[in-house]
Amino acid sequence: MKKIKLFSILALLLMAATGAVAQTETLLTTITATAKEQANYSTADVATVSFSYPAGGASAYLANWGWWGYGWSATVNAAEGYTITKCIFYDDANRTATDSEAPFVVETTEEDKTPRINGTPIDGGIYQSKGIKKIEVYGYVTPTATQYSVTLAEGTDDAGNWTISPATAEEGQTVTITYNGTKKVKSVKAVKKAAVASSVSFTVKRVGGEDPNYADGNYTVAPGTTWQQFIESGDAPACLSIGTSGIYSGKVCHDMNNSLQECGGTIIANVADKKRVKASDAIIDGATYGCSDYLGYQDHD
Repeated sequence: MKKIKLFSILALLLMAATGAVAQTETLLTTITATAKEQANYSTADVATVSFSYPAGGASAYLANWGWWGYGWSATVNAAEGYTITKCIFYDDANRTATDSEAPFVVETTEEDKTPRINGTPIDGGIYQSKGIKKIEVYGYVTPTATQYSVTLAEGTDDAGNWTISPATAEEGQTVTITYNGTKKVKSVKAVKKAAVASSVSFTVKRVGGEDPNYADGNYTVAPGTTWQQFIESGDAPACLSIGTSGIYSGKVCHDMNNSLQECGGTIIANVADKKRVKASDAIIDGATYGCSDYLGYQDHD
């Protein structure tokens, strides 16, 4: 049995070259107290607040104070898919305290209702704070690990005697290729290929008909979808149709905006290259399309 170590080395070098991408901290959501143990989230499903009473205390809610009470704590937790980097807590007088390290907790003692973050009173120890009215939650969307399918190249000699473990690996993970045959192996080369897109997004200008905003439409189709297939699927905007006569025959026509001088029911074209679109043989790509009346146009090549 001969184990080829080279592939494992290449996988580790790939991680060293790409590394971890620094994440940009943004305001994920603002949590505003609305009732006892209840809150409004400016952006839902990003974070949660859980209450506990380790000292046998109690919490309550007042519109002017927010959450208040003695011997309670509230912990901010990230929802799945998000990472919290800091929380800014606001009291009833808009005094603030920032917590930049998990766990993100605000609490009070049995003797004092002043909210405390990491043991420090939010009002600096003047004991005038009544409660917590809102929490700003900062962080980022947690990046998902890049995964690769590891396969032998088409036409690999003696392919039945090669094994790959694991066949699906995350970036930076060691992958071992083992050859169990009798032939001499000179080298193994690892090549990273671009992933095949799972969908294609594109834009059609002015699908709003006589709407004064002339709204554009954004659509998504499977790779390889033609205009004919898109229109016949029923997912296309009503303004698109396939021409049946004259110069319009077989072309994609934009026929709803017939009251607009710029777009009078004409063949659509790619905004970038001004090529008019044939319905049957034109694969939809991630472009922007509009009426050739105002683009100026060339015949499809």
